[in-house]
Amino acid sequence: MDVMLMIADLGVCGGVENSWERDSNGEFATRFRSDLLQNDSSDTVLSDLTANTSHSLLLGKWLRNCDEKHEKCHRPSGKENFWPKRVIYVGDPNKLTLVEEQPQGEDFLVLSHCWGPLTDQDKKRFCTTSENYGSRKLGFSYDELPKTFQDAIQVTQALRKKYLWIDALCIIQKGPDCDWESESKAMADIFACAYCTIAASSARGWGDGFLKPQLDLPNVGVQGRPSTPTCMCDFDKDVDKGSLMKRAWVLQERVLSRRIIHFTAAHTYCECGDGVLCEQLTELKPPSGKQYFILDPNFPERLSKSGYERTADFVQFLFRKYSVSCLSFETDREVAIYSLVERMGQVLGTEVRYGIFGCFRGSLLLWKRTHENKTPPIPYDKGRAVPSWSWMAYPGGIGFISDTTRGLLVPCSDDLGFVNDGQALSVKVRKFRGTCRMEQEEEEHAIFDGTEKVGSLWFDVADHIQFQDCFCVVVSMGKDDKKEDSRKTYYVLIIRQKVGGRGYERVGVGKVEAQYVSIDCDTGMLW
Repeated sequence: MDVMLMIADLGVCGGVENSWERDSNGEFATRFRSDLLQNDSSDTVLSDLTANTSHSLLLGKWLRNCDEKHEKCHRPSGKENFWPKRVIYVGDPNKLTLVEEQPQGEDFLVLSHCWGPLTDQDKKRFCTTSENYGSRKLGFSYDELPKTFQDAIQVTQALRKKYLWIDALCIIQKGPDCDWESESKAMADIFACAYCTIAASSARGWGDGFLKPQLDLPNVGVQGRPSTPTCMCDFDKDVDKGSLMKRAWVLQERVLSRRIIHFTAAHTYCECGDGVLCEQLTELKPPSGKQYFILDPNFPERLSKSGYERTADFVQFLFRKYSVSCLSFETDREVAIYSLVERMGQVLGTEVRYGIFGCFRGSLLLWKRTHENKTPPIPYDKGRAVPSWSWMAYPGGIGFISDTTRGLLVPCSDDLGFVNDGQALSVKVRKFRGTCRMEQEEEEHAIFDGTEKVGSLWFDVADHIQFQDCFCVVVSMGKDDKKEDSRKTYYVLIIRQKVGGRGYERVGVGKVEAQYVSIDCDTGMLW
């Protein structure tokens, strides 16, 4: 057996997730009710376009409170002067313009939204393309835009801001000047540096809009005594389980944003690093565990202090959640989370390729497909091919066969590592040995030696694969010192030679007793 390196637990283990803690008498709620009684003149709104002045009153006060009291919600260090390549100027209600110059001392907001079912005519009419880019720099009308975009403009104006970023308008989507690929990889800075993210949670498409006709603010009460009606908000249902958060692109946008206003069908919520506030002034404190990381305004800074096992557990949770999120185009699977994983890799000080972090390769390479219909790989363009060892190569949900909470022994990087070209893994290729055979069971294939089950395999596609054509790569070994070496569990990738003989490709994943894996090995490239 090749030399293994022990990856030790570096700190805190994952805690039990609790429910949201509710408080209707928090500090912000008390001060806000007091300001209502005093009719604070600083809370007047800027524009008559605003659908509801009470939204402006609450949201403006919340953002100013966050600016003044939540240092952790400020712009990321070193990004104080970041500005997107282009934004929409909304300071003139009669004329919108697409601008590329960075103004001094200004903020911008961003819109997180569902595109919805769009026809080619819709895209041509609303999206910025090489054909209409020049005219939009000169100016275009508010009335030309769909309702969701109009509502986002109203919110931006009501918050006394003049600049708004919307992907469909600020990225040239089509034509010779298209910059979608480069701009899509700048999402980390765009959402992290925005003054606030507007989440159109109740809009299933551009035509729906998200501003409600009436927002009921807390009752001030009689004789100057504020009172708050019973709050029936359900943040998990309205936001976490809402249709917007099922979108793959939006998962990245939420995690990267430092603060968000969620406009749901039932309630409006303000979310930042201090927790969540609903429109009835009930303060919601986040539960511990995985969700807590998502609410980190400087994500993923907190991951660097959370210990190896808890961080690895969160990364698996994040990728499982992302894998079942919806994409209009399957080929966006790799790029829709690109900015997020790149930022995580930088903070963790590790190399990351195609959703695999070098420091967690012993568990992340051991993904398996969970969807019953094991369809072929995603048909990426030739220049954007994703290797077979990455879970991004296939559509649908994934799980992991390794248990990160008990520790793993992982091969040295020389035996299992990224190579310079970015597409391949350098691996040690081994054979199955002994008299073992494979039989299909319900959700997996079992490896038997006689009548004894000695391992399990999960294949990536539904194609019939001959066991005798398979090789394996030892990715990790279970840390169980009570067993003899020959009975230890090896966690392996199942591979076979590529057509044409140029290296190997992954076809599945499995676990098997060590005695059924050859000691001898050959060096190979896994594509």
